[in-house]
Amino acid sequence: MNVGSLVYATDQGLGILARSFFKHGVVSNALVVKHPAHPNHYDWYPTAPTTPIKPFDTQLAHSFCKKFDAMLFFETPFDWSLIDWCREHGVRTFLMTMYECTPRHLPATPDVFLCPSKLDLEHFPSGKLAPVPVEVAWKQRTRAEVFVHNAGHGGLKGRNGTEELLEAMRFVKSPIKLIVRSQKPLSLPFKDARIDLRVGTVHHEYLWDEGDVFVFPEKFNGLSLPLQEARAAGMLVMCGDRFPMNDWLPAEPLIKVKSYRPNQVGGAYREFKEAMIDPKDIAKAIDRVYGSDVTDYSLAGREWAKTMSWDVLGPFYRSLLTGRGEAS
Repeated sequence: MNVGSLVYATDQGLGILARSFFKHGVVSNALVVKHPAHPNHYDWYPTAPTTPIKPFDTQLAHSFCKKFDAMLFFETPFDWSLIDWCREHGVRTFLMTMYECTPRHLPATPDVFLCPSKLDLEHFPSGKLAPVPVEVAWKQRTRAEVFVHNAGHGGLKGRNGTEELLEAMRFVKSPIKLIVRSQKPLSLPFKDARIDLRVGTVHHEYLWDEGDVFVFPEKFNGLSLPLQEARAAGMLVMCGDRFPMNDWLPAEPLIKVKSYRPNQVGGAYREFKEAMIDPKDIAKAIDRVYGSDVTDYSLAGREWAKTMSWDVLGPFYRSLLTGRGEAS
């Protein structure tokens, strides 16, 4: 393999995603782009060169990219001129899309769009469906009593649904325990002994050790690593009943979507449909599943994870990126 990448080395979705591709040898080496707001784990890539995001060191990026046969960019190349520069110098470019964070008018077009969800593929129909492998420890869950929500850094435009979930607790009748993890300070809107608020970053290895149900009423995205990992870890997964999540998750625990509205992360970016989820509908869904037997659901998660493993999907990426073949 001779594939490079420009990456964040941070405890957030893009950082964890890139690190997994490096860990499994799909990405040979990385140039670390220093995140201006979150802690950077330079030890993830001990020999990697680094550049600030502003001012971005284009000359360093050029000297880095020319070492590889292909460059795999996750969501963004950071400097869109790199795509044309790579093409001029015989380096193939692959962009793993995040449709909602992609400019409406692309400054440059990669050789291949890798679409991690069917929703991304709808936005980039010339691309290839490329599911993201999942690697977490599975644990048998038996009864839906402890619910977990990972708020992260808040989610782009509140997309993780943290505010709606907390408001929903006003209407939840069941004696659940709700663990809410936040990587930034978070204030509860009211006191509720059922809510266990934990502020700080949990090591990724331990994110799925605790809890029976993962409740994540996200409003928009295609790929959702937290949902995939929770499913693979054997948890019951509750999120909005919307595409593409309802295409691969069991339907019964999903939360009703009240309506949709058009939205954008910014004026230069693509318009998407944002799911509007009523806190009362979240509460109804929680009460519906509380106390239920999730043994079989948990076991099914283990079987689903096998189809999404690096053993299964790793060869697809290796053959595609090196040009030795393509999977459908």
